[in-house]
Amino acid sequence: MKILVNIALPALLVLFAPLVKADEGEDLAKQLANPIASLASVPFQLNYDSGFGASGDGSRLTLNIQPVIPFELNENWNVISRTILPVISQEDFTPGTSQSGIGDIVQSFFFSPKSTHQ
Repeated sequence: MKILVNIALPALLVLFAPLVKADEGEDLAKQLANPIASLASVPFQLNYDSGFGASGDGSRLTLNIQPVIPFELNENWNVISRTILPVISQEDFTPGTSQSGIGDIVQSFFFSPKSTHQ
């Protein structure tokens, strides 16, 4: 599944790239490559694991929701919030059972200058 997500999303970007003006596309590409850009994003990561439990028939599907949101701290600094929220569904860890819920949430904050030019 992870391979599908890593291939499908870039393919969609390539398909819709002609809809973006060249100047806007270059600017967006620069912002996406810049980890301190004031650009919010919400990437998703889907992982599938199997072979768990006493019988080896257990499986787990984990969707990591990872919003990255910059906030203005003052005129010179931004705070960038990054959250990892795992939503998990698993079956047959114990034969005939299934569970779902939210895993351990990881929250990170980064301080970043607004501009590298002074």
